Amino acid sequence: MQKLTTQVYLEHGCLEVEVYRDASDSQCWMEIYKFKDKQHYQEVISAVAKDERIYPVSEEFNALFDFSEYRLEKNVYYKMM
Repeated sequence: MQKLTTQVYLEHGCLEVEVYRDASDSQCWMEIYKFKDKQHYQEVISAVAKDERIYPVSEEFNALFDFSEYRLEKNVYYKMM
């Protein structure tokens, strides 16, 4: 799942994808997707949303969680380098 998601984002222009996993809890991880700027981020996200390969991966990912037990957290942070 992670490999395909990373591949799709990189193909659509994402500069880099980093994944950090919690060694003591396999259900905790953090993903960092790198973009040039906010406009670049929006362009890549728009292109990824139109890529049909991402939908089965999203469904498979969501099927892994009991959403009554886990609260997924997604935040977007912009940092100019």
